[in-house]
Amino acid sequence: MENLATTRIAASCTLALAITAPLYASAELTDGVAISERFFNDFSTTTLTTTDNFPAIVAFNESGYADDGIGGNWANRHDAMISMDGGATATLLNLNDGFSVSANVTMNVGSAAPRKEAGIRVNSGITGDALFLINSDAGEIVAFGGGAPFFIFGSNGGGDGYTLGDTIFMQMTYTPSGSFGVPGKVEYVIDRGNGLESSGLLDWSNLEGGPLQYNVGFYTQISPDLNNSAEFANVSFEDIRVTPEPSALALLGLGIAGLVRRHAA
Repeated sequence: MENLATTRIAASCTLALAITAPLYASAELTDGVAISERFFNDFSTTTLTTTDNFPAIVAFNESGYADDGIGGNWANRHDAMISMDGGATATLLNLNDGFSVSANVTMNVGSAAPRKEAGIRVNSGITGDALFLINSDAGEIVAFGGGAPFFIFGSNGGGDGYTLGDTIFMQMTYTPSGSFGVPGKVEYVIDRGNGLESSGLLDWSNLEGGPLQYNVGFYTQISPDLNNSAEFANVSFEDIRVTPEPSALALLGLGIAGLVRRHAA
């Protein structure tokens, strides 16, 4: 499933880039990830092991959750943001910078509740954070926030949610419109073992038409069950791929969204 999914996605992106090469110069957007451990650090005494073997795998393995007695008992969050300087700093992008980010994501935890999350994120202090994630308690495969269009592929309540321990291919693609205030296009794609599923092309829904002054990459956020002494969270992002995208106009002309099965929300 993993090889097939990434091969088909890479082929569609390569086709778009090859035909529209004059519209976008760069062939690669990254040479690593900037790791930010404990972005939230409510449980400061945990044992955290971070693996950074980009692009093959980035992983966060954490255990030993306990009240550290210094306030805050909500969550720990760890980020791996796309970098162009070998992981020293997260790449700063702006409204007219397109991207396509994907990975095979796996989440294993000791307790499904409270909520644990993992996925792709766009961090912006101006337009807000956009998330495309899986979560542990509701099994949602969902995108929302920061002006990004809301879309859900499934949940446990609907019988089509994410199952803990499974590997799911996740891809988020943003193609700018080229004009401030004109919505850029977003596409979410997954493969949970049943073939590729696409949201289709959706409008970025804020007034700016896309994210401003942002970083993009991967994250996990863990709210532990302190009553479970064996609580843990192991999250991995494998076969990471990051490429720039051509303009939204060119993408629409190519009909890339039609290359995968559109998911009916």
